[in-house]
Amino acid sequence: MIRNRGAKIEAEKKKKGRGGAGGAKGAGRGAGAGQAGWRVVGRGGKKGHVADQVVDQVKEDGLFRHHNFIKAHNDAIMSIVMAEDAIYTASRDKLLKRWKPQRNSANRFELQADIEVPLGELAWCLINAGEWLFCGLGNGNIRAYSKAGREVNMEGHTKRVSCLLTHQHVLLSGGADGSVRFWQMNPESQTFACTHNISEGISGNVSSLCVMNEFLWVGGTSGVSIVELATLRVVAQLQPKKFVAGMLQFQGHMIAVYSDGAICIFDGAGKQTHSQPPLPAGPILCVAGLESGPRLLCGHSKGQVSSITLPMMQLKKCYQTFERCKVQSMCCAGHDGIYLVGAENGTIQLWQRDEAAAEP
Repeated sequence: MIRNRGAKIEAEKKKKGRGGAGGAKGAGRGAGAGQAGWRVVGRGGKKGHVADQVVDQVKEDGLFRHHNFIKAHNDAIMSIVMAEDAIYTASRDKLLKRWKPQRNSANRFELQADIEVPLGELAWCLINAGEWLFCGLGNGNIRAYSKAGREVNMEGHTKRVSCLLTHQHVLLSGGADGSVRFWQMNPESQTFACTHNISEGISGNVSSLCVMNEFLWVGGTSGVSIVELATLRVVAQLQPKKFVAGMLQFQGHMIAVYSDGAICIFDGAGKQTHSQPPLPAGPILCVAGLESGPRLLCGHSKGQVSSITLPMMQLKKCYQTFERCKVQSMCCAGHDGIYLVGAENGTIQLWQRDEAAAEP
C-alpha cells in the first residue's frame, strides 16, 4: 500500500462528470489490487500517448486541475510537503513558503500565500515530522523549524542535501557528498546531533531514500544501494548502475525510477522482478505515489506527467501539465486523490483524481 501523509483538504463534492473520490475507498482498492503478484501490460498504447498541449483535465484517468499558481516562486520549486495544517514549498529562489488551500467561487481549491521565510541558501528538499519542518540546503546544512518558533541549523554534509526521510524518530539525510547521515534530537536541549554516517558502498551522490523491511534503500547517481539498518552496512548494490530519480514502496516491492525514464521493480530481497524501457515522455525528474487508483506519477523534463496504473504497470496517460518547463517536484496528500506539481519556472499546480470520473 502506498503510504502518504498530508494536509487534510476536503474532497470535492461529487457532481456530474467529476468529484472527490473518498480516500479510504481509494486506498482499499489499492491495497486489494494485484495481491497475487505483478502483471505487466504493454506501454499504454493509444491512451498513453505523449501529449503536446497543456491541459487542465485528463478525462481518460479522471484527473482535473484545481489551481494553476503562476510564479508562486521566482525559481524552481524543488520540494513540496503537505502537513496537517498547511502546504510548504522550498525553492531555488532561497525561500520557504507556507500556503493555505481555500475554495473559490467555482468550488475549486486555490492556494493562498501565508508565510515566507528567507533561507539564505538554495533549498533542495523538505520533510515534515511532528512539530518540525526540515529543509535541506545547497550548502550541506539542514534547517529545522518547530511550530513553537525554534530554529535549528544542522551541519554535517559537505555538499547539498538532496533528500530527507524519517524512520522511528530518526531523521535521515542524503547528500551530494555521497553520504547518508542519521540525526537524533535531544529532547531537553531541543537540538539535533548526527549519530551515524554512511558513505562506504553508497552508489554515488544520494538522490532518494526509502525504508522497507528494516533495510534502507538508497538511490544515487550510480544505482541503488541497500543498507541493513541493524548494522548500518551496505549489503547490496543493485543493477542497473544509473541515476535514480526516485523510489516508491508498493505491496512489498520497491519501484525504482531512473532519470532516463526506465523503471525497475525489486522484491524485498533486492531481486529484480520487472524492468521496462524508458517511458515515451523521456527523462524523469521526480516521482510520487497516488493512493487513488492507485497510480505511480512521474514528472518529466519537458513538462509532462505520466500516470501509471499499479500494480499493472500500464501507462494509463501522459499529459502536458507545463509548457516547455521541467516538472521539478510532486507531492501527494495521501487522501482524496489530491496532489501538487511544482515547475522549474516557479509555478505550482493543485490536481485531483476522481475514480468515478475516469473513462473505462
